[in-house]
Amino acid sequence: MNSIISVGIDIGTTTTSMVVSRLTFGNRSGFTAIPDISITEKHILYKSKVYLTPSIDENHLDGDKIAEIIKREYENAGIKAEDVESGAVIITGESLLKENAKEISDKLSSFAGNFVVTTAGPDLESIISGRGAGAETYSEQENCTVANFDIGGGTTNLSVFRCGELVDKTCLDIGGRLICYDKDKRLTYVSPRWKSLIRKWFNMDFLINQTKVSYETLKEVTDLMAETLVQVLERDGRKLTEQILTSGARLPESIGRVDVISFSGGVADCIYHPAKDAYKFHDLGVILARSIRESRLMTDYKWIEPRETIRATVVGAGIHLTEVSGSTILYSENLFPLKNLPVLIVSIDAEHAACRGASRLLEEERAWFSRQIGSEKMLLFLKGSGKVSYRELCNLARCLARCADQIKEENCPLIVLTYSDMAKSLGQTIKRYLRRKREILCMDRVKVHEGDYVDIGKPIMNGTTLPIVVKTLVFG
Repeated sequence: MNSIISVGIDIGTTTTSMVVSRLTFGNRSGFTAIPDISITEKHILYKSKVYLTPSIDENHLDGDKIAEIIKREYENAGIKAEDVESGAVIITGESLLKENAKEISDKLSSFAGNFVVTTAGPDLESIISGRGAGAETYSEQENCTVANFDIGGGTTNLSVFRCGELVDKTCLDIGGRLICYDKDKRLTYVSPRWKSLIRKWFNMDFLINQTKVSYETLKEVTDLMAETLVQVLERDGRKLTEQILTSGARLPESIGRVDVISFSGGVADCIYHPAKDAYKFHDLGVILARSIRESRLMTDYKWIEPRETIRATVVGAGIHLTEVSGSTILYSENLFPLKNLPVLIVSIDAEHAACRGASRLLEEERAWFSRQIGSEKMLLFLKGSGKVSYRELCNLARCLARCADQIKEENCPLIVLTYSDMAKSLGQTIKRYLRRKREILCMDRVKVHEGDYVDIGKPIMNGTTLPIVVKTLVFG
């Protein structure tokens, strides 16, 4: 099999859409080298229309209507569930806060057996949207720093890439549908946070079904939103930014000088292609785009239009199979199979600190990632340890044991993948330091990247090898 059909389904605060793609695989290594199977070509076969995300009320998505949309788009694309061999369902923005978000993502994943299903927290969504918009690739190709603002209905995700490497990210409660109104300009929805902020900053009460808003009033609000985006980029006005920071996100720390700005998300279409009717969508979208066009983001910085704006998301998930050397793995028989493990790439700083016996950075990164994915089940990838001394291995094991002891979910194993050939020794040493009983899986020699998801099957070859499926999110 050299190619597969993959589907990407994106359920955001404002919009829902689907993309069908064909992913082609090839071996980049020579005939005598270890196989390096990767995606060599991606071809978009079909893009659905963009739908307003159906909701039952403020707290629940309408799962039945979302499923109807996807089923209808499968028919429009001319594909059946059995044709699809991999895919990704991503729930982002305020949608992931809905009480039934997990139930709906699981329901949609049944379209095919190899779907990656994830809810992306604010920081993780920033990374996904920045890559999907092409900011990561542009920064690498042009050897520069690119800041991408993904402006949706409920949030704005900022991701900053320097020469292809992510250097910072954050998320703000700034978006096109935080305030909505009917054809008579009477308010039908106001975000609870912005309702209190408007009262505080503008001394106005926005009352549902009572207050009629004017263009000037809405523009005053969106001008403040645009100015906040400038301030977060320039690390100015921290007090103002903190009040609009999305729950679970952090203020950026290492942005530095920015060479280029790009915009993605639904509001981006109105930034690059201005709409004449300010009330076109009965929300803030068009007016917010105007405020941004008039702000210093557009006058003081070079800006580009990315290859994707409203569809800055995954087009599916590619898969490839690899094997793990039996001499360097440690596992428990009752662990398998493991499905859709998100990969956390441990930073070099955290890994080096752990080798010295300091676990704080490692624990903070694991806790942050857990909040982003809504689960403690993940794969920790140690990519930079190289050869370590016995003392360093013991320090690293002790720090990983501390992480394992902090896991609250029952039956949640500690899963570690190492770049260097030390997994079995590391796993055995971790077990010595555990304060509470916890299943451990340590392995090496598997190639993964940030944003990958991993399936691990039952041991084969008389228990000497674990079959690993790495599912890589693929962007359009």
